[in-house]
Amino acid sequence: MNLMPDTTREVKPAQEPTQQASKAADAAMIRRLTCFDVLTGLPNGLLFREHLSLMLRTSRRKGTMMAVMLADIDDFRRIKNSLGQAQGDSFIQAVSARLKATLNQGNALGDTAREPHSFSLARLNANEFAILLGDLHKPHDAQRVARALREALSAGLTIGGHEIFPTLSLGVALFPGDGEDVDNLIAHADIALGQAKDRGKDRAQFYDSGMNALAVDRLALEGQLRRAVEAQEFFPVYQPRIDVRTGRLSSIEALVRWRHPQRGVLAPAAFIEAAERSRLIVPMGEFMLHAACEQNLAWQRMGLPPVSISVNVSAAQVARSDFVRTVARALERTGLAPQWLELEITETLLVNDAAGALRTFSAVKALGVRTAIDDFGTGFSSLSYLRDFPFDVLKIDRAFVSGLPGQTRTCGVTCAIIDLSRRLGLEVVAEGVETREQSNFLAANGCHLMQGYLYSKPVPPAELERFWRAGIAAPSVLDPRT
Repeated sequence: MNLMPDTTREVKPAQEPTQQASKAADAAMIRRLTCFDVLTGLPNGLLFREHLSLMLRTSRRKGTMMAVMLADIDDFRRIKNSLGQAQGDSFIQAVSARLKATLNQGNALGDTAREPHSFSLARLNANEFAILLGDLHKPHDAQRVARALREALSAGLTIGGHEIFPTLSLGVALFPGDGEDVDNLIAHADIALGQAKDRGKDRAQFYDSGMNALAVDRLALEGQLRRAVEAQEFFPVYQPRIDVRTGRLSSIEALVRWRHPQRGVLAPAAFIEAAERSRLIVPMGEFMLHAACEQNLAWQRMGLPPVSISVNVSAAQVARSDFVRTVARALERTGLAPQWLELEITETLLVNDAAGALRTFSAVKALGVRTAIDDFGTGFSSLSYLRDFPFDVLKIDRAFVSGLPGQTRTCGVTCAIIDLSRRLGLEVVAEGVETREQSNFLAANGCHLMQGYLYSKPVPPAELERFWRAGIAAPSVLDPRT
């Protein structure tokens, strides 16, 4: 028997990987790149759907409940802008680690006397995460987990020496009650998340069947808005600001209305949120800007005394890189001198991107256009806004005016706002003035510019012109009930 080794065959070193192993490594790398988020290492949307499909099969077989949660970091854009790109990435990594650690804690996942729930955590996009919870015993288990996640995140994170206290909005859909398949459960959790955002953020919202009808109505309204923009169904009305020292018109605010084919004339409350969600607020806002400038110049050419006209601008408009050019173009095309245009922004816009808004409004101010802060005192008021921004006008929100003069604390806050505005050299305007008592209190405390139904509701240009020429000297020029 020949026991000598067969030297005719090449013996490969044991440490050299086989072709099969190399292919397996390549496949693993491809799956890693395809199914996992690069920044956090969490499963991505593709793998999330796979996990959801598997968990659904398990839940059907075992007859157990499961939950799909979509979690969104509130005000993420503002946080990211304040941190910068590198620290913004660190923030997302810290958030994902905090969420994962919380889910790993047995006491966050329900009754510790029972077997812990199975879970999966994924990152879907820049600031949205998805959580799957299996083996639930009752809906309250999902509620407990949602609360634990929110509390863990709001406890605060330290990023690059900055302490951040983020909040989380969650939408929750339950199997089997809220859907039987992957697409339905994700869609219903997304609808619930939208409701959580609409109701003030920093909350968990469970899906209910009535939300479907609301979502359908929203889609229908957005479709109608698109058609309305194309058909030019929007038009401006004008509300005067009155100087109570003279009883005469001192400036004008342009407000949008929608001439709906079936529902008649609609005020902004009926459609402005849908316009902002769909970004249709941008063409709508540009139309209002041009219309207001054109109308103000027309009044001047009629021989009426020149006054400024105020136009509200949205965060979506200001965020556009061409916003300042849009304002300049409106002035150039209409021929209105810039000092007779005033742009109003709300505090919410400043909170979302204060640095960007400051750059934009400084450029607007350089054009010679006046600027105003609207609804002051109702949002995240910061005195730094008044210090840093080139405002000419501060508007006291109607929420304060409505409490005058009967509510002692409201009176105190209102007087403080008036005094602060005067010390900073700002014009202060009270909006929503409806009673003689409100007007008298405001005037006695140094606020002389007012607008509201006591003097005039928003009216078409010809109607405003008529009262303007007559001189608006008495309250109730227009009946607020009409």
